[in-house]
Amino acid sequence: MQNPSPTSRFANPARADTARDNALLPAALPAFCTARVILITLALGVALSLLLSLVPGLGAERWSRFGTTLWLVTWIALVTVALLCAARAWLQRLPLAALLTTVVLLLLAVTAISSVVAFSALLSVGWESNETAARFVLHNLAIALVVGLLGIWVFSLHLANARQINAVAQAELSALHARIRPHFLFNSLNTVAELVHERPEAAEQAVLDLARVFRAALAADEQVTLAEEIELARRYLELEQWRLGERLVVDWQLPEKLPELHLPVLTLQPLVENAVRHSVERQQNVGPIRIECQPGRHSVGLVIENDRIPGEARHGNGVALANIADRLALVFGESATLRAGPVDGRFRVKLVIPRPTPSAREESARKESAQEQSPREEST
Repeated sequence: MQNPSPTSRFANPARADTARDNALLPAALPAFCTARVILITLALGVALSLLLSLVPGLGAERWSRFGTTLWLVTWIALVTVALLCAARAWLQRLPLAALLTTVVLLLLAVTAISSVVAFSALLSVGWESNETAARFVLHNLAIALVVGLLGIWVFSLHLANARQINAVAQAELSALHARIRPHFLFNSLNTVAELVHERPEAAEQAVLDLARVFRAALAADEQVTLAEEIELARRYLELEQWRLGERLVVDWQLPEKLPELHLPVLTLQPLVENAVRHSVERQQNVGPIRIECQPGRHSVGLVIENDRIPGEARHGNGVALANIADRLALVFGESATLRAGPVDGRFRVKLVIPRPTPSAREESARKESAQEQSPREEST
């Protein structure tokens, strides 16, 4: 049997585009429950109602037609948005074609039910209709279908824009990763070189430790778990311990169970390296470093704190800080922050990384697990 050619994976660009669009859907799909989306929906409803009331031939009934249409359109819009909000976690898991079809069918179903209810309510208050209930419903369904198709077109433009932004962001992120890794490797090699001259007996073990650090840094994906990133920082500090000895003291303030989140590789290690390079190795006495993880409900804080050297206005040249800040911005947007500066005579860097939003399935599993544990605790 012949092996497929190297280019066979890329023989179907349409399938690749579909897969890329499906991956972008969770980020591109709007949060329907927000006030911004609701206000935009209401504004579009008013515009649509005004447009329908400007049809020639209405005469004196124009404004009453506008009020009736606005009432019906607002009702349809709010119910549809509420259902989309409730089903957003489920909609995110659908392929693009199925998602768009589901949204249009939902809009048509809400329009049909609302039109039947509205027709009966209007007749009960003395409204004289020139068309039957069936024609009234079909007329509204036709308008809803046109609005739904226009919505699909607008969403397609939004998704194309999101695809372009994502491609640019991925290219920038890869460039930043490629820039930080050689910096890390070069500095680590310098550490071993200095150790060979100062403590030759420890050089062999240091090289083994360096190999472990290199393997972890180079084999990692562009994003790793927080536990993996902390383990990489620990291995780097073990390597530096050979050179600095008792001067390097690290105070780890970590919870028993680390939060489950992903972050760009080599996020924590360069900050720890800065603390070693610009604080510990420039002191003759003990240079304590504090590394703390602060789990929160919606985010996780990571703090790296070290002594300041008297007379130094700056803490390094800021290359690592700028690189990490740029990578966090590309991955998390404005949800992640990096702040660095003097605090109470020490230099502190604090990262705030957002926790991943749990899906509906994960939230349901968490609640079921909590309910199962509750009877056990009561029985004990």
